[in-house]
Amino acid sequence: MTADQRAAPVVVAVDGSERSAGAVGYAITEARIRRSGVRMVHVVPAPLPESGLWPAEAGDIAYLERAGRGTVAREAEAARAVAPEVDIEPVLALGPRVAQLVAAGASGGLLVLGRETRHGAERLVARATTAEVAARATVPVAVVPAQWRDSGHNRIVVGIKTFTSAGELLTRALSVAACRHAIVRVVHAVEVPDLAADLGIADSYAGESVTAATRLLETVVHDWAVVYPGVAVETSVVPGRPDEVLVEAAADADVLMVARHHRGLGRTARLGRTPRAILNVCDTPVEVVPLRWKTSGVPIVLESDGEILKT
Repeated sequence: MTADQRAAPVVVAVDGSERSAGAVGYAITEARIRRSGVRMVHVVPAPLPESGLWPAEAGDIAYLERAGRGTVAREAEAARAVAPEVDIEPVLALGPRVAQLVAAGASGGLLVLGRETRHGAERLVARATTAEVAARATVPVAVVPAQWRDSGHNRIVVGIKTFTSAGELLTRALSVAACRHAIVRVVHAVEVPDLAADLGIADSYAGESVTAATRLLETVVHDWAVVYPGVAVETSVVPGRPDEVLVEAAADADVLMVARHHRGLGRTARLGRTPRAILNVCDTPVEVVPLRWKTSGVPIVLESDGEILKT
């Protein structure tokens, strides 16, 4: 494989804290599957935009740059000791954290972030950063708990919200599963409205909705799964809140994939309620996939090492 043919690197954010450990381990695992390198990015925050001054507690820019280079160098050295066969590239970025991570991820095949485990205001800031990056990135973003270890379940769970836009997410999941020799479980949650409960018809509403959604889900999944005949696919329609249903379904999975819908030009990038809730609590890595296709037809897909090459 030449340099030009090499898969895009897995980009992982590191900050020297405990939350980087799971993200780095996950990035190395993904790089091995993809036969790619790992680009480790540490972001030194930018000056305050209004004044051009650095926060007083942060010190001067030269000190921060030295400290940042030391952080990413230590992370890279530790990663090379664990995975000497993987090309590890340390990168120091200077600027707003969200913008720098989104920019760094754009040249990769996957952007990996660690999930904060600390409590209090720092945790809220970290959650906001993670959600903003996942909302704006142009590549899939995997959010990984600090304590992550490779489970070896060989199962990918895919959360489908709407059937009309399910194709791109299914294609990615099936493509990745083909490379991992994994099973794909496609899950759709049916949320029972409060009105149905108030009227005492929650059970019948849920039953009818589950039956109808099951038929539709099986049809949609079959149309896309034929492209990957070697991948075993299961479908499941479950009544309940989507975030709770998906977190429970992913308990025995290697990764939970959910979609981030395209917002269009001039519209603010954001995560929906369900992906945002899942990112905060799921003990399984969550991959947020930005949807880009404008066609709903089933494509002819050429794939290699979990990457969609042509549609």
